[in-house]
Amino acid sequence: MFDIDFNLKGQLVLHIRKFLLYPDFWEDNNNRIDLLMNWQQIQFTTENIAHVPESHGLYCFVVKPSIPNFFETNYLFYIGETQRTLKVRYSEYLRDQKGLGKPRPKVFEMLNLYKDYIHFYYAVIEDNNLIEGIESKLLNTFVPAINTKIPNARINPELLNIYEQ
Repeated sequence: MFDIDFNLKGQLVLHIRKFLLYPDFWEDNNNRIDLLMNWQQIQFTTENIAHVPESHGLYCFVVKPSIPNFFETNYLFYIGETQRTLKVRYSEYLRDQKGLGKPRPKVFEMLNLYKDYIHFYYAVIEDNNLIEGIESKLLNTFVPAINTKIPNARINPELLNIYEQ
């Protein structure tokens, strides 16, 4: 085991994350998405808001550590949809990161603990009627740790600590 001083142990607890990686969900035909989506990604910074389109669609927050001389590693933390524009939703998350308004605790923590490593992935979807259904399928497929509402999930009591509000 690691020999870690007491102060570091307290800091590490903030960074412990549990992910549900369940291949049956990935292979479930009910979660299959037939729409071809063109996912784009940018680092989540104030400056990058200019690159976010004035369109509707889906988005994800992904933590991407940048480790020299190592392959790309990604952690999917959150999936969302917006009937507003992606740019408006992005700006709302920038406000959440600063603690303005009433940010959700898990989202606030994600945006600040991993501030330099958060990437915003987005896909423009022209048909607003498709957005919510695709989001539901993605949530049911990946069950991201920061999302608190998974459409088909019945979470057992022993797993509630992973998905608490």
